[in-house]
Formats: sequence, C-alpha cells, structure tokens
Amino acid sequence: MNQTTISGNLGKDPELRTTNSGMKVATYSIGVFRANPKEKEKPFTDWFSVVAWGEQADLVMDNLKKGTKVLVNGRFQTRHYEDKDGKIVYVTELFQNDFWIAPQKNKNPFDESPF
Repeated sequence: MNQTTISGNLGKDPELRTTNSGMKVATYSIGVFRANPKEKEKPFTDWFSVVAWGEQADLVMDNLKKGTKVLVNGRFQTRHYEDKDGKIVYVTELFQNDFWIAPQKNKNPFDESPF
C-alpha cells in the first residue's frame, strides 16, 4: 500500500498552475526535521515536493503559505523526464489526498472574533 503522512513546514508559498486541459495543480515543498545520528550536530531537514490537484489545489492556495506547519496525507509517485542535455531525470513527489494545518504556537483562539 502506497500511503504516507508527513508533518513539517512549507519552505515557500505554494505555486498554482493550470494544465492544458484546465485542471488546477498546486505545488509546494515541506521541510521535515530529522535527528542527526551524530548527537552533537544539528538536525537535518528533508525536503519533500507535494502536488495537489483540483479542489485540493484550491484549498492549498487558500490556506497555506510559507512557514505554515501542516500534516499531509497522500501517496508517493515517481516520474521521469528527459532534460535539455538528454539525461533522464527522476522525480519523486507526494500526491496530496488531504492536509491539516497545525495549531499556531502562542495564538489565542479568543483573539479573533467571528463577529
């Protein structure tokens, strides 16, 4: 089963484009910290490319921005293409099924009135 969930922060604002057939696609990257095996060194950040299609793309564009902490559920998919030098390039991306925004630190929910 190809199903995964990752949690991290957006490295930059998501980008939206539209395919030739009119389908919206949003792309963004998530930085996920992992411990360094050498205890004295700083943790590593692994970067994952995320792709959201259709309604999910709209939700991403309306709700996510650089620095947002998210939990993303989806599946990994690998594709390849030929670059300008004729070399085959492989790309692995997380195809988003859904996402959840983590609560903001030091943000009081009573600061913003719904009225």
